[in-house]
Amino acid sequence: MKYLLLLYGDPAAEAAAGPDGRAAMVEDHRRFSVMLRERNAIVLGEALLGPEETRTLRFEGDGQPIVTDGPFLEAKEALGGLYVLECEGLDEALKLAKQVPRSPGLVAELSPIADG
Repeated sequence: MKYLLLLYGDPAAEAAAGPDGRAAMVEDHRRFSVMLRERNAIVLGEALLGPEETRTLRFEGDGQPIVTDGPFLEAKEALGGLYVLECEGLDEALKLAKQVPRSPGLVAELSPIADG
């Protein structure tokens, strides 16, 4: 079964970590991805650019979608990356998700992906 692991963090705190701190976070995720690959548990893993690059599309009425800058909700956390995992079940997915590298303000959300 596939699972979507969304990673939220605090962009301001990550920026405050400086170049060395950011490089360490990237290296931690590289190692995490290698571990997932060795277990044949990774389908996809990607970092996202900051919320200043995000666009929100609102589909209201019958007209064209309304596009606004940034995430719609005001929050300290911003979506920073994702993994798509291939696991035998929820227990394995949770075990892997608990190993995600830590970063400032980390919140992880794990959701099963519906089959076709």
